[in-house]
Amino acid sequence: MVRSGDFYAGSRLLSPLTEVIGLPIDQVNFVVCQLVALVLAFPFRLVLSPSTTSLTVRHVVQVTVGMALTFFCFGYQIYHLIILSFVCYLLMKYGSRDWMHKAVFVYNMLYLSATHIWRQIYDYGGYTLDITGPLMIMTQKMTSMAFALHDGIYKDNSRLSDDQKSQAIRKMPSFLTFYSYVFYFHGIMCGPLCFFSDFISFMEGRNFSEAKIPFTENGTTNNTLTTNNEDTCKKTTLTTKHYGIEKATLKTLLTAGICGILMIFVAPHLCPPEGLVSPSWYEMNFVQKMGYLLICLMLAKQKYYFAWKLGEAVNNAAGLGFQGFDKDGKPKWDLVNNVDIWGVEFCNSLKLNLDAWNKTTLIWLRRVVYDRVPKFKVYAVFACSATWHGFYPGYYLTFATGMLLTFAARLIRRKIRPLFQVTASLAYFYDCITFTFVRLANPWMCAPFLMLELMPAIQLYNSLYWYLHIMAMVALVVLPFYHPPKPKTEEKKTQ
Repeated sequence: MVRSGDFYAGSRLLSPLTEVIGLPIDQVNFVVCQLVALVLAFPFRLVLSPSTTSLTVRHVVQVTVGMALTFFCFGYQIYHLIILSFVCYLLMKYGSRDWMHKAVFVYNMLYLSATHIWRQIYDYGGYTLDITGPLMIMTQKMTSMAFALHDGIYKDNSRLSDDQKSQAIRKMPSFLTFYSYVFYFHGIMCGPLCFFSDFISFMEGRNFSEAKIPFTENGTTNNTLTTNNEDTCKKTTLTTKHYGIEKATLKTLLTAGICGILMIFVAPHLCPPEGLVSPSWYEMNFVQKMGYLLICLMLAKQKYYFAWKLGEAVNNAAGLGFQGFDKDGKPKWDLVNNVDIWGVEFCNSLKLNLDAWNKTTLIWLRRVVYDRVPKFKVYAVFACSATWHGFYPGYYLTFATGMLLTFAARLIRRKIRPLFQVTASLAYFYDCITFTFVRLANPWMCAPFLMLELMPAIQLYNSLYWYLHIMAMVALVVLPFYHPPKPKTEEKKTQ
């Protein structure tokens, strides 16, 4: 494995806590800043609510607290966020309608790439927290905002999709509003990403005030509605109980706490990543290696689960995350939900597995890449995602492997799945097979991402005979020539 660097630009004020907690100073500062943001989120929502406080005051609080937390956690590196966002503001405000959005995208990706490369120079292989994390979120914010602004100001509304219409920004925001979005304190540390139109709806209180809960004619919650329109929704005086703020925040905090315990007390001792390249690895048989790899990657994901769920909880406490009610009248708190842990760990489809991981980033990639490029959409998404993450060879091996397995899984579903849909037993058997495949494919794809370097990842795949790569390539070569028989119902129609 590569060595870890010790570079850190943030405050050292809490250094005495490192010996007590057992975490390095960068992680201590991160957790403390998130806890401070969590504590401040409640009075921001309750005392400085949109119904009692002017929008200007709420924006000023967001900028002030957000910049203070950022400076405490990342020190002088905060200037990266200021420079990046300021240039983007100028491009969006004064740039040409023909290239403004494209210039913002290119500028952000180049700036982020430069910081990734510089990070690899001064802290090669290290996991010390630095400004590249917030810069990755900032890149998502600025690029999505630029495209939404271009859609709202320069494009004909009839040419926009429904999603683009909902996200379109109809006028250039003020400098204060812009920097409130850049530095809002409950999302500056690690997100998850919130798009500008959703953020403004939250700041103005429209995410709550415009929410409608489905009711029946007698005034009780409708548990059978399948639509959510003006005829089936009635305005009522909604309380925090209806919104479920406390429940959503507590549930997410509890999930983050469990993931944090696994991250600190279990992951370093049970199947650590270092074991993937240790001499003992080569003494294991194939089944033992796959078991070790499965447990190792499952535990390695806990740090992402912890950070994302803690960030989601902080946002929920401030009131950001609510986006209406479902057809049963239950509040939906999934606006800034960045990971569906159950979906990642227990789904039976590779597509569902990928969709459940880093969800807001997938939405960003769809809105700024997939929906914008004329062709080679999937390749463009994978290329952008890999560049956005950085330049360790392991990242690119992970995304290349993911693309290969995704194409193979699509082909298998189209060609093989119909054969198992004849009876319920066969369909269940097919689901069991795909469930097992996803459990094997997930750590197989993600191992190079964890190892960072190319040769250790190659050695890992060598020790496992590249079996999933080979199976995927065989499927891609052979299955195009196989045509499954038509169902009997279709045969009768054609006769």
